[in-house]
This record gives sequence, structure tokens and C-alpha cells, in this order.
Amino acid sequence: MPSRKRPAATRPARRRRTKARPTRSVATASQTSQSRTAEAASGLAPGMQAVNTYLAVANVSASMEFLERAFAFTRGVVLPDTDGQVRYAEMRHGDSVIMLVRRGDPATASGGAAALYTYVTDVDRAAAEARKAGAGVTDAEDQSWGDRTSVVTDPDGYRWVLATFKKLAAFT
Repeated sequence: MPSRKRPAATRPARRRRTKARPTRSVATASQTSQSRTAEAASGLAPGMQAVNTYLAVANVSASMEFLERAFAFTRGVVLPDTDGQVRYAEMRHGDSVIMLVRRGDPATASGGAAALYTYVTDVDRAAAEARKAGAGVTDAEDQSWGDRTSVVTDPDGYRWVLATFKKLAAFT
């Protein structure tokens, strides 16, 4: 019986198996602009997730240092007050964000030590739906940092700061 092997020149080339390498995406200015436009249309502030942890702390700078040393968080946005003390900071771990604010600061939206800062497309509509579902709800207000927010307390007592991104702004 004749050999059924194809001559080397007509055989398909063997594929070498290699480990998949992670690829790094480099966004162009146009893609970044489109991404920010899409985030704004969805109610998300640039660089934020749909749900973010919001902590009111005694000393934002000390909390930032602790998170860096203890858990390898990195600093994101850091906004000082007129007295030079850090009033607000975003700390990142992977793709997660923790928002830190000074406890007792009148501009803090949650009114407590912790909340889930949740971006929604329409804060007014989401707050109305939460109220119909039985939650305690504050009226939505435009905030100095550029979000429109409403604080919702669910039946278990957890606070959810519902937010819709409106514009980039800094603390004043």
C-alpha cells in the first residue's frame, strides 16, 4: 500500500503552541473621548465604576497612606480643601475604586461612615423607583463636584448614594 504522507511542501504548516500573552490596549485621544462621552451618557463619571465604595474617614491623608501600605492601593484623584488638607481622594485597587471623604464635611453626600456610591443614568428616576420600592430617599441635588445625587436608605439600613455625572468640577 502506498504511503499517504504528503510531501512537506504541500502539508499545512504546524502551528507552534505558545502561551497567550496579555495585550495592552493603547487608546487614542479619539477613543478616550468617545469612552468619556459614553460614560457621561450612562451617568458614569470618567474613570469610575457603576458601584463604588464611599467612606467618610477622620483623616483622608492617613487613610490613603494606610490603604497604600496595607493593601497596595494607588492614588487617583486627590482634592485638597482651601486649608490644604485633603478633603476627597479616590484610591484604586485593580479596577475598583474607594472614595474617601472627611467625616463630618457638610459636602459629604452619604451622611454616614460608609455608603455604596452608585452611578445611574437618571438619578431622579432611580430615586423615585427606590421610594416606590419602600426605601427612604432624599431629594436629588446637584453637587459641587459635578454629580447629581440622592441618598437612598434600603430596608436593611444600607445607604446608597445614587449619582448621575453631570460635569467635571472641583471642590470649592
